[in-house]
Amino acid sequence: MPTIEVTENEKMIIYGLRAIFAENSKKQLEKVEELYFAKSKQTLFTKKELAEKWGCTVVTVSTYLNASGVEPVDKSGRKFLFDLNQAEEAKRDYTKRTLVKHKLETRARAM
Repeated sequence: MPTIEVTENEKMIIYGLRAIFAENSKKQLEKVEELYFAKSKQTLFTKKELAEKWGCTVVTVSTYLNASGVEPVDKSGRKFLFDLNQAEEAKRDYTKRTLVKHKLETRARAM
């Protein structure tokens, strides 16, 4: 197989092109990562998204939010957006109150 002689200038051009391609691929990878991991950084959710995240129904999510008085933070089209931290706090609070209430009812029935 014949070999091709490459001058010093051609080597510099090749190295420059490689550097440009590597830089472009890094930028493209960063863009893909931003899009791919955007959902994990999301802080505002609709009731339907919260229901999917928690594995329950939209009615249950509404119960959690209404019982704790969580107000929507923003609106996306016709859907209201709720802050994830407030929603999770509302869920914990509602679950805790429900468990305490159930425990008291069980004790009252046992008497």
